[in-house]
Amino acid sequence: MTRFPLLSLVCVFALAACDSDSSLEPPVDTKTAISWPGESWQTSTPEQEGLDAQAIAQLDEEFRAGKHGYVDSMLIIRNGRLAFEAYYENDYPTINADLMTGESGPYNYYDASWHPFYQGSDLHTLQSTSKSFMSALVGIAIARGDLPGVNATLGELLPHRHITDPQKAAITLDNILTMRSGFEWEEIVSYLDPRNDAIIVESTDDWVAYLLAKPIAYEQGTTYYYNSISTQLLSEIVSTATGRGLDDYAEEVLFGPIGIKDYFWKTAPEGTKDVSGGLYLKPRDLARFGLLFERNGEWDGKQIVPAAWVAKSSAPIVQDTWPEDPDYNSGYGYQWWIHRHGNDGKPFMYGTSGWGGQYALIVPDLKLVGVFTGWRIYAGPRHESVVKLFYDRVVMPAAQAAGAE
Repeated sequence: MTRFPLLSLVCVFALAACDSDSSLEPPVDTKTAISWPGESWQTSTPEQEGLDAQAIAQLDEEFRAGKHGYVDSMLIIRNGRLAFEAYYENDYPTINADLMTGESGPYNYYDASWHPFYQGSDLHTLQSTSKSFMSALVGIAIARGDLPGVNATLGELLPHRHITDPQKAAITLDNILTMRSGFEWEEIVSYLDPRNDAIIVESTDDWVAYLLAKPIAYEQGTTYYYNSISTQLLSEIVSTATGRGLDDYAEEVLFGPIGIKDYFWKTAPEGTKDVSGGLYLKPRDLARFGLLFERNGEWDGKQIVPAAWVAKSSAPIVQDTWPEDPDYNSGYGYQWWIHRHGNDGKPFMYGTSGWGGQYALIVPDLKLVGVFTGWRIYAGPRHESVVKLFYDRVVMPAAQAAGAE
C-alpha cells in the first residue's frame, strides 16, 4: 500500500486494520480462549481481553497528538488476538527535508525513501529489533544441527576469515550473543554522531573485517558492551554453515512457519544480510514474531524455536547493561532485552529494542504482546519511553485486573 505523507490523516483502528491485504476474522466472545493467527488475525477488544480500554484510548490519543514523538503504530495482542491496532501518519519527507544531506541511500537515516518506511510501502524499519530475529535463527540452526553449540568459536565458525589473533579466534558464540565479545567499540554515543563505530562501519566495504581489525579491550565474557556489528558476525556464521542466504534460510525455518510473507532485508557490503538493523516488516508480522516468543517458541502445535532457546534469550544473563545509571536496569539475554526483571512483585517483561522506537514487548504471565514502530530519532525534547508507557498504561492495569479475578 502506497503512503501519502502529505495528507495529515491519522489512521486509527481498535478493531480493524489498516492493512489492505489482510481481512479480519470476527471478534471472539471470550477472553479465556487462546487463538493463533492464520492468514489474518482474530480480533477482540481491550475489554474482552481484560485490558484497560480507557488507558489505551488515552495513550492512543497522546500518540495521535504527537505528545511522545514520532510513533507510527501501536498493536496490542492478548491471548493471541488483536485487541487494539492503531497507525499514525507522520510526514517524514517534510520532516526530513531540511535535514537530508549527503548521499541518498539505505544508510542515510534522513532519507525518507528508506526510513522509516521502505520505498513508500508499509514495510517499516526494525533497526536493532533485527538482532532478535538473528538470535532466533541461531537457536533454530543449532537445534537443526546446522551449527554447533554456543561454545563454538569464531576461529571454527569463520575459517575463511583466517583469524590469526588467538584471543579473537577463541571468542565463543555465547559471548557474541550476549554482547560480551571483548572488542573495543564505541556505540554509546548517538547514531547521528560520526564517532559512533556503528555509523563509521557503514562507509566501509566489509563490516565484519572492520570489526575483526579492532583490538580486544576486555577478556571475553567479562564485560557487556553493546556492539551492533558483533551481531553481523552471526549473519555470516549462519550463512557460512548452511551455504545459503540468510533470507532464504529464514523463509524456510522461521518466516514461513509463522506466516511472514512480505519483508525487505538490507544486504551488508560483504554480501550477507544486515542483521545489525536491516530488516523491514509490517507491524502485524512483528507481532507474529512476538507471539511466537510469548508462546515459548511454539506456533500452533509446532515448535519453531526451541523452548530452551527462548528461555536463554529472555534470561538476564547480563543483569544490568548500564550500571552507571541507577534508574536504568535493563538486562540482556541472547540478543533480547529484559525490560522488567519481575523481581519486585510486578510482571516480568522482555522484548526487542530498535533505534527510533521499534519494539515487540512480551509479558508471558499475562499472555500479552505489545508492538510499536516509530522514528523518534530527532533532536528535541526527551519523550517518555514507549516501553515505560506500555508497562504503566497496559501491563500494570492488566496485572491488577488479573489479580482481582
